[in-house]
Amino acid sequence: MHFPELNFPEATSTHIQTRVHGEHLQIWDIVRKKWLVATPEEWVRQHTLAYLQLLGYPASLMAIESGLTTGHKLKRSDALIYNAGKPYILVECKAPHVKLSQATFNQAFNYNTTLRAPFIYLTNGLQHLFWDCTSNAQIAALPNYNA
Repeated sequence: MHFPELNFPEATSTHIQTRVHGEHLQIWDIVRKKWLVATPEEWVRQHTLAYLQLLGYPASLMAIESGLTTGHKLKRSDALIYNAGKPYILVECKAPHVKLSQATFNQAFNYNTTLRAPFIYLTNGLQHLFWDCTSNAQIAALPNYNA
């Protein structure tokens, strides 16, 4: 399977490990410490997590597919970054062919009504949208991690 080149800093790719297992390309999950089938969305998620590590966020503060309730429905966030024990960045990843739209933003925003993370990071690996929920405005980049 061939994946498009994603729009991340070049150093991100140094954190990505892949292998062929049987008929499947697999990618190493740096948070859960296991090999996963490299679906298009997983490809984006692992690059996103590697990018967050470049910003200084340790894997120990990352949770993958955390359960959350919106309304009366159980949903899962793609990734959630914690700081001081509280949700800090809600990460929503889409496959590269999925356009970032108002609908994809609404999905992330809806998830965050429960979590109340100060930042939302929405990406398809080609486009990146960073949102500061405290000022209700788009920002150019996420803050670096400060322990």
